Amino acid sequence: MTAAERSVTFDQAADYYDRTRALPNATVRAMVDLLRGELAGRGRALESGVGTGRIALPLYRAGARMAGVDLSAPMLQRLAYNAGGTAPFPVAVADATRLPFAEDTFGAGIACHVLHLVADWKLATDELVRVVQPGGVLLVDPGGGWPDEHAELTTRFQQEANAQAALPGVGAGADRMLTGLGRAADLDAAMAARGARLRLLPTVANPSTKPLSAVIGEMEEGQRSWNWQLPSTDLRRAGAAVRAWAQQRWGDLDAGRELVGEIQWRAYDLPG
Repeated sequence: MTAAERSVTFDQAADYYDRTRALPNATVRAMVDLLRGELAGRGRALESGVGTGRIALPLYRAGARMAGVDLSAPMLQRLAYNAGGTAPFPVAVADATRLPFAEDTFGAGIACHVLHLVADWKLATDELVRVVQPGGVLLVDPGGGWPDEHAELTTRFQQEANAQAALPGVGAGADRMLTGLGRAADLDAAMAARGARLRLLPTVANPSTKPLSAVIGEMEEGQRSWNWQLPSTDLRRAGAAVRAWAQQRWGDLDAGRELVGEIQWRAYDLPG
């Protein structure tokens, strides 16, 4: 089995990904301002796991030179749709552990919520280091950033569904289910071994007004990568149990409430 076959592809999520993973406009603006400053003067940046363009398209529109790869052709088709019909920068269907580029091609690399989906995440970071020029930067959001309430619901749902560790790579936050490495500190250590210097960038507020009932509903519908392999009967059973528990915990699950998470990007400065 190849590394790509052991990684998680989002083919089945292309139609609903943007709806379930959308960030508030203010969060996108703040994140773009933050990352654009890191990319300034570095040349073209490659996003590994570019998906529907949730990160790359706003950066491109703000003036960043971008390129992207993703294991899922349907996700890249959605990126083109989001851009008006054609991707405005180079994109390719490619495995993060075998990037189709020569050494030192890019000035920066980006990986957002993707390393936890890659079985050999260390090889994926090796590949980003290989294709980014010496003295460049890797910008990584390893995961999380959602409100604590969403993370608590996810953990409870996973327990009720008897979900086994299902994601093969590295991650942190509400969507993770891990078989191996799962801490950002492990990524930090791996990058330090390559001579990279870590900088924690300022956090970006990520508020959500999504009702808690909707969060549970998305998990019931199998719209999280960790539950795609679970039987629908298990998802419905877990959803009913979590709703009963959550109503005791928070009351009306349809009530409007603003919950706030924080997105933490990590910048790894590569040796020159």
